[in-house]
Amino acid sequence: MTFSTTFKSNKKLVFWSLIFAVTIFYLTSTKLFGWQILCPGYTNEVETFTATDFKYYEKYIKYKGLDFGKSLAYLPKSTVEIINNKSATFTTGDIITLRIILHNKNGDVVTESGDFLKVWMSEKGKGAGSAGYIVDHGNGTYIGVIKALWRGSPHIKISLSFSKESIGLYVNYIHRNGMLRAVKGIFKNARGEIGKGSCGIHTLTNITNSICDFTSLNYGMRWFCLLPNATGFDCSDWYSVTGDMTVPTFTNAQQQFLSTARYKIIKEIKVDVLGDKTIGHPKHSCSLINPSLTWNISSPVGYFYNKTWHNLLCQKKVEPSFNRYLACLRNREIYMVGDSTSRDWLISLADILDVKRTSADLRGHHEPIKVFSKNKRDNITIIWVAHEFPFFTYTPNGTIHHFKPASYHLNVIRSKNPIVILHWFIHIGYAPLSVYEEHVMNAKDAIVKFMDRVPGAKVFIKGPHYFEQYAEGVPYDFVRYFHDKMIFKIFDNIKHKVVYLNEWDITVSSENKELHPSTELRKPMLHELLSYIC
Repeated sequence: MTFSTTFKSNKKLVFWSLIFAVTIFYLTSTKLFGWQILCPGYTNEVETFTATDFKYYEKYIKYKGLDFGKSLAYLPKSTVEIINNKSATFTTGDIITLRIILHNKNGDVVTESGDFLKVWMSEKGKGAGSAGYIVDHGNGTYIGVIKALWRGSPHIKISLSFSKESIGLYVNYIHRNGMLRAVKGIFKNARGEIGKGSCGIHTLTNITNSICDFTSLNYGMRWFCLLPNATGFDCSDWYSVTGDMTVPTFTNAQQQFLSTARYKIIKEIKVDVLGDKTIGHPKHSCSLINPSLTWNISSPVGYFYNKTWHNLLCQKKVEPSFNRYLACLRNREIYMVGDSTSRDWLISLADILDVKRTSADLRGHHEPIKVFSKNKRDNITIIWVAHEFPFFTYTPNGTIHHFKPASYHLNVIRSKNPIVILHWFIHIGYAPLSVYEEHVMNAKDAIVKFMDRVPGAKVFIKGPHYFEQYAEGVPYDFVRYFHDKMIFKIFDNIKHKVVYLNEWDITVSSENKELHPSTELRKPMLHELLSYIC
């Protein structure tokens, strides 16, 4: 071989070696900068469901279609009876126990468990209401437990919130598709061209265009988007998201079933309660109790009487007045990380405190919001920010940098005595339980570091709330139940540092129907929050 031939051969080798090296550097460096291209046919598939999901969803995943056979409960033939006092007469403080037996259309007892029932008590004339709880015996029989908390003639109501079959349709949909709602990533390249690609918590299968792995941009929590189905886009062009309401979830027949198999009254029973006007209240101030106590009680955690919410765990010694709230929050910063229901808290708290807003219209947007006290000497700041993906937004004005997790915000807080309120529910409810698990784990680790750094901080977890507004088939009673099981387990070793705000009982007791609780209902919610601070 001559020198000339060897040189030409080496030039080819060097050229292709450089191409290979540049390609490897490009792919690895893109991952370092927060995104990574996964080529079509990428085999390292991220599963939609994890072992956590299968553990909790196993009994529901078999309900795939609408041919339910004898498993479907037929409420007109189902029965409810009080089993600990046939006369239906009780004394304040008594426990009332009910047996609920679900039957099918043939009149046979439904032997499969998994339906989600709800029990509560109300008396409109007294502005009173309270929540109970349900025990599933696993054989079509359920026990409802509720406490007599005031003297009067209240009605106990038992309803089927979600049938196991409707839960099964939800579980199977997210098993196949990752999320119940469609989210689109919006990309804009250097030429100003705009394109969209589907996003979700799995890598998506049977695709023709490339996938971007944005997990690192989502602070370690899985998030992927397809590149637009057009040339000239890469992963670095992603800048926003928007919800896609045109993507159907269930068939017409499934939607019809889902609309008829939810929030149906099984029976209403009037009882008489004698004795004291109301049950005795605790003496300890909410601001002084160990936060762990807020995690360790079951329904009822409180009740309405004369349209006033009474906490059964502790005494709310702060007065619900402008001057008292102002004095309590003076020289403090309040950070809220969550969705539009916690954004509503900012709006209500801003109205209560009569503070300035940075925007005349706070609704319909997901950019961070900051409000200040009108009097600079009061030095009160309230901040709301949207939590990380998945987050369904109707408008494309929220850029990807507006959706950040608690771990990010806790790291940038520099106040010495901040108040932090964290919330995940509605948007995470569209995804499998394991998504909620990884988001809460991410936040929990950040909270531990944050409270070591800022011991004067007060941290709150805003729990799920009850509502009946239709939400594309998400069985939120079911979702709430497993969210609570998960977060109670994850926070077990730091419950003494974090207050859990039980919003379920307060919204069940008030018979709330709306996705966004009313202004009037938010007032007792916020008063309870401030009772743990002031």
